[in-house]
Amino acid sequence: MRRARDDVTLGVGRSASPTSAPRAGRERESGAEVLGLLRDDIRSGVLRPQQRLKFEELRERYQGSIASLREALLHLTAEGMVSSEPNRGFAVAPVSLSDFLDITELRIQFEVQALSDSIKRGDDAWEAEIVTSLHLLLKTLNEGKGTRSEEWPARHRRFHQALVNGCRSPWLLHFRSVLFDQAERYRSLGRIYRRSPRNVGPEHKALADAVLARDVSKSCLLAEKHIRTTAENVISNVPDLQEARTR
Repeated sequence: MRRARDDVTLGVGRSASPTSAPRAGRERESGAEVLGLLRDDIRSGVLRPQQRLKFEELRERYQGSIASLREALLHLTAEGMVSSEPNRGFAVAPVSLSDFLDITELRIQFEVQALSDSIKRGDDAWEAEIVTSLHLLLKTLNEGKGTRSEEWPARHRRFHQALVNGCRSPWLLHFRSVLFDQAERYRSLGRIYRRSPRNVGPEHKALADAVLARDVSKSCLLAEKHIRTTAENVISNVPDLQEARTR
């Protein structure tokens, strides 16, 4: 893939991101629990790109021990969600146009391969989960909540995961999931800046119909088109990404 010439990292969403309110509750000793909360807040844009992650602030927000927070931050560093520098500590990983384009191209490759195998091997339970997850996803839109609602990210992830759940390669599903999470950071920025709603219901319905019809060729084409359309939509809505493209 041809990378963009301008690879400057972007501090996007500083004024538009949601407030990082503390999460109430008991102190969490489980690194897995803290990891899940931290990952969700990075994916959703609550924690902004390049934002410093200070232990005292994280302890207040997540009610986690120093050990559980360090474990979570090291895990997220390995995933590429967090960056670490000597004597500077941890920060949310930066975003850039070239990074997003790279993620998009790799996502298409992994998504299409996993989807193709899933369609060939999926059983009745796999089909039922696609129908259920699609219903819940479209219900969010039909109720007028849209893609900015609290329910959307989890239901959107569930639907796309359901499509590939028939795939028998654990490694393929793992790397696909990593790329999905990375792309979600950029999609969240797009939702923050977007002025008018995007009608994504028909795209997801058409994709589900093709998959349930076991049409591998059509399903893969629709999946690629969906990912590319989303990427273009994000770039056109996030000012710094748009500016980087024109340089």
